[in-house]
Amino acid sequence: MKRGAVLISILLLVAVALSFAGEKETDPKQEMKQSFMRGKELFMDTSLGTNGMSCNSCHAEGGTKAGKMGDMEIPPFEHVGKKYPMYFKMAGKVMTLDQVVNFCVTTPMEGKALAWDDQRMADLVAYISWIDEVKIKKKESMEKEEKPKK
Repeated sequence: MKRGAVLISILLLVAVALSFAGEKETDPKQEMKQSFMRGKELFMDTSLGTNGMSCNSCHAEGGTKAGKMGDMEIPPFEHVGKKYPMYFKMAGKVMTLDQVVNFCVTTPMEGKALAWDDQRMADLVAYISWIDEVKIKKKESMEKEEKPKK
């Protein structure tokens, strides 16, 4: 009886080991880049709402420039990932970044709220959180290229 249990245990271990053998290693940087790019695409997509608006309708040039919603000025994204949770004036309460994204999707864009575990939410937050970092790195890179070499 003991021998049978040991044999079954060994077979199970071999089966588990073989199931992981075919998986390739995930590159976290590549995954983040892909999430950022999907988020950028969603940011411009009008299908999140029902009235033809996208996130870019109020957050100009992908959130890198000041925008407008009616008479209200919308500042560009700057260190957004580090600011939340914070008081969100339009809603009149403290909110997380995910909640603000859903506020914008459901209120100005008149769409359906994204679930907390929806990959689109993670992708939008990745884009919004990192766009200013990407903008800063791009500017620094351009400045390096413009400097005359001695």
